[in-house]
Amino acid sequence: MLILGCDTSSIASGALVRVPVVDGAPDDRRLEVLGSFRTHDTRSHAEAMAPGVRDLLENSGIRGQDLDLILAGVGPGPFTGLRAGIMTARAMGWAWIVPVRGVVSPDAVAEGSFHDAASAGHSVFGVATDARRREVYSAVYRLTDDHGTGATGYTRIHGPVVGPAGDLDPQIPMAGRGAELYADALTPLAGHDQDEPLAELLVASALRTGLDTTLESTSPLYLRESDARVPSDRKKATR
Repeated sequence: MLILGCDTSSIASGALVRVPVVDGAPDDRRLEVLGSFRTHDTRSHAEAMAPGVRDLLENSGIRGQDLDLILAGVGPGPFTGLRAGIMTARAMGWAWIVPVRGVVSPDAVAEGSFHDAASAGHSVFGVATDARRREVYSAVYRLTDDHGTGATGYTRIHGPVVGPAGDLDPQIPMAGRGAELYADALTPLAGHDQDEPLAELLVASALRTGLDTTLESTSPLYLRESDARVPSDRKKATR
């Protein structure tokens, strides 16, 4: 099974993942990242996504029509950047006749940090990404344990929401760039205070929780009202 992941909720990233299908279901324990890319800034999403995906496919010798699924991070994130990734994923899905489904972007950060949260003895941890305006997008997760074998996953129990970092519980260790930016208000999860929602982790998270739990809608999670306003009718001049 070939899955293309795209996320532009913070930086722009893409990943091409192959996962074997066993007894009719994808085996998330044996996924293979065939290629990936990421930007190092949060303002070049539209310029980076289409060329990045083109290079991924060309370097892997795979056609867009060969994909089985496209997963798009739906945020939350800033308006323009988030929209660029989602619209790119939708356009590719339409052109290649490939289904497109949504994944909540903080889940990608949770996927990359939950093992270390468990190793540090935590049962609950969070994700905080930069929402600008001195605020963060945040979500809280509870670690899951199957039959006493140790942390095997996580469940999102709150969020995502947007607000000041100071409104969050400082006792909950947080992964993500927001934890670094607002370390005076948050408790960073060691080694994960610069984590970003990466496309390969977005795909891994969706596989871990089950592709049937991904979002049928790819509508972006903005969580804020737009700054743009439709201008009101001008008053007619009177004499």
